[in-house]
Amino acid sequence: MSDQKRFVDPGTHLSDLATHFVVCCPKCKGRALINPYENTWRLACTKCFHVEEPGHWYGHLTAYVSVKCRECHHPLTRNTAVDGQWKKLKLKCPHCGDETEYTAHLSRHSMHHGLMTDPVFGLPLWLQKSFGQDLFWAYHYEHLSLLEQYVKAKLRERSIIARGSKNSLMFSRLPAFIRKAGHRVELLKLIKELQIKTL
Repeated sequence: MSDQKRFVDPGTHLSDLATHFVVCCPKCKGRALINPYENTWRLACTKCFHVEEPGHWYGHLTAYVSVKCRECHHPLTRNTAVDGQWKKLKLKCPHCGDETEYTAHLSRHSMHHGLMTDPVFGLPLWLQKSFGQDLFWAYHYEHLSLLEQYVKAKLRERSIIARGSKNSLMFSRLPAFIRKAGHRVELLKLIKELQIKTL
């Protein structure tokens, strides 16, 4: 069997691929690159040349507060979706009526408006597209190439050199629609579209 028809899982974890990201620019929606830069990250748009360092989260964010009322010590909780700037939530105590703002714990989410986002800025990934009711996505072109190799292969073998649980490996956790042999032709067509995507 030719190598093109055989795929051996290299033992990759998704976190291994989170080294850089291709995303939609927050200014012009063109293709932007997020790369490591002097112990942090930097976004640089290839279309409008916008440059940005981490500070604002553009994706889905949930603010959560669980405290005791400052007046009567009655337990108070609240959680709500917020924008990238809001870090306090106003709560009114149902027991004594005291109303004040409390600092919230912020939880970032990987999905926003049905799209996968990067973990640095929360921007939509450039390399993603709907496949029926599912979403196919990749962090960057190297990630996309690995997925292409997997989809092309008619024989797929598990990694024999795995760190941690085999269930934590990226290829063992792929959605069923990617693993399904009957989707091979359509998925390869989708991957080609993403590889040449310019807008």
